Amino acid sequence: MRLYLLTAAVALCAGFAITALLLRPQRLEIGTIDLHTIQDGDYIGVCQNKILFAVVKVQVQDHKITDVEIVEHKASYRVPAERIAGAVCSAQSLEIDAITGATLTSDTVLKAIENALVHAETPSDRK
Repeated sequence: MRLYLLTAAVALCAGFAITALLLRPQRLEIGTIDLHTIQDGDYIGVCQNKILFAVVKVQVQDHKITDVEIVEHKASYRVPAERIAGAVCSAQSLEIDAITGATLTSDTVLKAIENALVHAETPSDRK
């Protein structure tokens, strides 16, 4: 009986470990954006990185990012997400350092911002 319980416990733990690995968000490659190709407006970007999901609204005026609003994100990661959004506005670039301890959240928010701005580029500027 003990052997049966031990086997069941090991199988259950292995199942949880495999599920956790499969659902763990991954590092994302963040591209660059040429703000000179972006027209004034508000743009929505979305990124799903396994269990992390971010929706952002990016405001552009005079070829500058004037605001990045975190529309949707997991509540426990909202503060780091808002810090990343603020850093993007300050730097006027997606090339910023990730928040320590929230690298995957940082990547997910940056990718959502990139997605918003890539779709905002004029068609003749896309490669």
